[in-house]
This record gives sequence, C-alpha cells and structure tokens, in this order.
Amino acid sequence: MINRRVVVIMPDTLLKAVDEVSQEYGSRSACIREALKYLLERRLLEERREKMAEGYRKMARLNQELAEEGLADAAGCMDKYLQILVSGGK
Repeated sequence: MINRRVVVIMPDTLLKAVDEVSQEYGSRSACIREALKYLLERRLLEERREKMAEGYRKMARLNQELAEEGLADAAGCMDKYLQILVSGGK
C-alpha cells in the first residue's frame, strides 16, 4: 500500500484534542487514520441499514398480503378442526 501525505487544516481546539488522543495511537497520523476508518465504516453501516429499511418498506405490502392469506387459511383449517371436534370425529 502506498502512503500519501495529506495536509489537513483544523481549528486549534480540535488539534489539541487530537494531540491528546494521539498519544494512545502513537502519532497524529495513526490517530487520524483510525478516526477516518471509523467514520467510513459507520457511513457504510448506515448505508446498509438504510438499504435494508428501504427493502422492508418495499416488501411491506407483499408481506402483509401473504400474512393475511395465511391467517385466512389457518382460520379455515380451524373451522374444519372445530367441526370435527364437535361432531366427535365423524
């Protein structure tokens, strides 16, 4: 992997906070790399969640229709079962 130098401009307050946290990572560069990886992973995760939510919204009508069909079938079976029970199995 080729590393490239990037110049980042940030306010002093942010730089001070980065410098404090950077001690845990060994350098500013390592700290900023990890922060960017985290940000990009979160963004990817959020995009995936949104796509899943969109899929669920698109499938909602079909899922409801299938569930209602299943309930109607189950109700019909239940009626037959109850009739058999009431008639004593005849």
